[in-house]
Amino acid sequence: WLLHRHVRAPRPRGAGAHPRPGPRRGPGRRPLCAAALGQACIEDAPAVLVIAGVIERTARKYGRRARRYVQIEVGHVAQNVYLQAAADGLATVIVGAFDDGGVQRALGLPSDHEPLALMPLGRGQ
Repeated sequence: WLLHRHVRAPRPRGAGAHPRPGPRRGPGRRPLCAAALGQACIEDAPAVLVIAGVIERTARKYGRRARRYVQIEVGHVAQNVYLQAAADGLATVIVGAFDDGGVQRALGLPSDHEPLALMPLGRGQ
């Protein structure tokens, strides 16, 4: 999920195994910042990438190890975001201090989508 202001981003192409929401502007920035314990980087960044997982869907294939595999994938995604941000002259940080339910409410995430990381993106200070 990408929450942005003043950012143009293409919708993902191709039919993947799972639906991917496109970028969206939303009323969720202040509530998202509150859910992230008031961290200013969430409110101030031009874009915030919200990484969420559906553990139950992964468990259908991987059983008890589903949570571990989803967490591994979150790390891979975050690493790629860091690398691409650096290549594009942008800055980011991974934020794990947030209220899960608050993030779900702020963005209107489906109840089975568990927020796992927030990554504000923008120019470094």
